[in-house]
Amino acid sequence: MGFDLDRELNSEQAAAARNIHGPSLIIAGAGSGKTRMMTYRIAHMLDEGITEDQILALTFTNKAAKEMSERIRSLTGKPLKKLTATTFHSFGLGLLKQYIQHLGYRNNFTIYDTNDNMSLIRQVIAGLDLQADDYNIYSLLSLFSDLKTGRVKEIQNKDSAVGRIYDEWLLSQKAYNVVDFDDLIILPIRIFEKRPDVLEKVQDRFRYIMVDEFQDTSLLQYRMVSMIARKERNICVVGDDDQSIYSWRGANYRNIVMFEEDFPERREYKLERNYRSTGNILEAANNLIVHNSERKSKKLWTSGEKGSSIFVISPEDEDEEAFMIAEGIRKRHNESGVPYGEFGILVRTNSLIATLENALMENGIMCAVSGGTSFFDRKEVRDILCYLKLIVNSDDDASLLRIINTPRRGIGRISVEKLRKFAEERRISLFDALTEFAYAADSPVKGRSQENLKTFSRLVLDWQKALEDGRLASLVSNVIEAIGYREMLYEEYPDKPKLIDFKMKSLEFLVSRISRFEKNNPDSSLRDYLNLMSLDGKENSDREDEKVNLMTMHASKGLEFDTVYLAGVEDNIIPSSRALEEDAKNIDEERRLFYVAITRARRMLTISHCGYRKDRMGERHMALPSRFLEEIPSSLFSEDEEMYASSDEDRIDMLNALIGKFRS
Repeated sequence: MGFDLDRELNSEQAAAARNIHGPSLIIAGAGSGKTRMMTYRIAHMLDEGITEDQILALTFTNKAAKEMSERIRSLTGKPLKKLTATTFHSFGLGLLKQYIQHLGYRNNFTIYDTNDNMSLIRQVIAGLDLQADDYNIYSLLSLFSDLKTGRVKEIQNKDSAVGRIYDEWLLSQKAYNVVDFDDLIILPIRIFEKRPDVLEKVQDRFRYIMVDEFQDTSLLQYRMVSMIARKERNICVVGDDDQSIYSWRGANYRNIVMFEEDFPERREYKLERNYRSTGNILEAANNLIVHNSERKSKKLWTSGEKGSSIFVISPEDEDEEAFMIAEGIRKRHNESGVPYGEFGILVRTNSLIATLENALMENGIMCAVSGGTSFFDRKEVRDILCYLKLIVNSDDDASLLRIINTPRRGIGRISVEKLRKFAEERRISLFDALTEFAYAADSPVKGRSQENLKTFSRLVLDWQKALEDGRLASLVSNVIEAIGYREMLYEEYPDKPKLIDFKMKSLEFLVSRISRFEKNNPDSSLRDYLNLMSLDGKENSDREDEKVNLMTMHASKGLEFDTVYLAGVEDNIIPSSRALEEDAKNIDEERRLFYVAITRARRMLTISHCGYRKDRMGERHMALPSRFLEEIPSSLFSEDEEMYASSDEDRIDMLNALIGKFRS
């Protein structure tokens, strides 16, 4: 193959890509071409005779992992089917599929998401004769996640009911043969600790390791990957401490310090040349982030143009702010031809999104909002998925409890309590207990309820048999038809035919998605699909290039746009009121978040702060510009009155045109 790294990369990138043996720390600034460098580094490794199955490349999103794999295959012209480029959680899942039996689980485990775990906690609370209404289930799950991952060491009152719920929840997860997202990292570590021979097998397999977005790794993620790297010590971590913005979910930028201590022989490289943004945008970012003390020294630079000034607008309130931003986008799109998909509106908090979304709509501009309800969180979709989960894992009690009366089967609370007690006494799953109840002559469930149990259990067993030799998509269609889901919707929403149609369309889309998965993955199972779905999230098939991107600053990480608007750049928003009330470390993270937001822009950046803004209660308060703006030289700012000025007549004409468009 013979890649000329010095021709394809700049000098710093080439040096980092060329050093493939031993530990390396690569500090890659925003827009510095790190993905290109990593791609060529892996290609160079292959050129040097390292086999693809020895390479492990880890990142944080399926999208990033897929992009990296496609780039490497395109560059090398090889299929590279044995190259492992994946996310931490997907990698952990693969390890558990091979080795989870060493912890007393069965290999046909199920992954529980947030909603599944919340259902299980409710079940646990009921089993302990406590009242679910006395607890905030979501807060309990957050606490339990913190306890499980070590972010919180212990429950303050060890003798409290919360401690009993936590212990029973852990036991129930293992009894039902389920794991959650935290377990995908925690359990591989436990396997490595319990079975050094397994760790050595993994170490011998993956001799060369690369970690992208290293500043976003948690302590547990770093521990898992460092255990694997300890033997061969060929580990390369790539990150930027200035872009560490996820401490609230366990990320720890100080992992860079730990890496330096664990691998003192490392070589260090800095990628500071920026290929994304104009000079003025980079100067603003550099002047901002230098106010953080605990950071690796670096300064982004570009050989490109200085670019336009950073525009600052000061609307009266949030309504005028939203209209000015929408109007600015519409004008730039019409006059400069910038596609709507190349605009990003970034906000610190979700509460600012609704007003902006409404203004875009009034301008006739479509937008894609991040953080909306996932397709898989729709009730009708979750109902059917629980049926599928039960089919592939009849020990999944939480799924059974969700759908045992969906549609209604006359199986009431008393029958469910009898089932649970029977299952606990015999240490069997609820489905096994249900099957015994359905056919036992002395069953404590009698009459119509017993017949319903019999019908239900027979359906599930028939589906399990059909799964062995039938098509997945046709099985799902059969489930929807057999349980009479449309008829159930008619009973629940007798006066809302459009809502019924919408919900059934969702199920049709689910069937088509599974059909496509089946076609593209003929050797995969329904369990594989369900696990992939849990990891992959939602799919959006809409034309994103026709939509303005409206999202939080956190959600913008890893993205870039021609034109960026930062709305609500005010004290108590960015930095947040909570950060202002707490210590300086929180202010530093808020500053890093603002730095990330600024460096999403390629050519134009507009910052907005209002004179007044309503709080959550609707009260109008004076707003102050963010203190972060004082850290950026005023010479970089200017106001563009022409871009945003609009008379009342212009607004009326625009709205009339939009109304006419809908009528036609």
